[in-house]
Amino acid sequence: MRLAFSILTLVTLVGCAAKGTGDFAVPEGRYEAAFEASREVLHRYRFEVERVDAAGGVITTRDKSSAGAFAPWDGDQTTPAQEVSDLLNQQRRRVRVTFDRPDGGGHVHVTVYRVQQAGVRLNSKSAQLATTATDPALTARGVWAGYDVPVTRDAELEARIARDIEKRTAKQP
Repeated sequence: MRLAFSILTLVTLVGCAAKGTGDFAVPEGRYEAAFEASREVLHRYRFEVERVDAAGGVITTRDKSSAGAFAPWDGDQTTPAQEVSDLLNQQRRRVRVTFDRPDGGGHVHVTVYRVQQAGVRLNSKSAQLATTATDPALTARGVWAGYDVPVTRDAELEARIARDIEKRTAKQP
């Protein structure tokens, strides 16, 4: 048990440093290579591409959830605080890559969404005794009490993805 706790602690404390912003450079005449590199990088990070608009210069992914420190193979988190936050909260990340900078470059934007639960009644004696109110009329129509709320941007992941797009674009023929 101590070994498992030690490994979990080590995984939580290890993080990749992210330098820079979510902006990335696209060399002149390399838009197609940069666009394809963006798709490959998102795939490497295990994001599922949901919408692609090559003419408009936008790629959007589906939401991707993570168990944080309990999923050390998942590279979404950059800092120990993110590992803990993803472990304790039901959170998802969505990535949007845009090619609309005036200098011809692009930008990566990562939004973290947290699932909120409406109708939760906390018990003053124990959190395990919390109950949830449901509206039968809404559930009959398929409307549930949980909903996503954007809580923050993940600037560290934005920077990591942007650097990887630049590197992969340079390697593309």
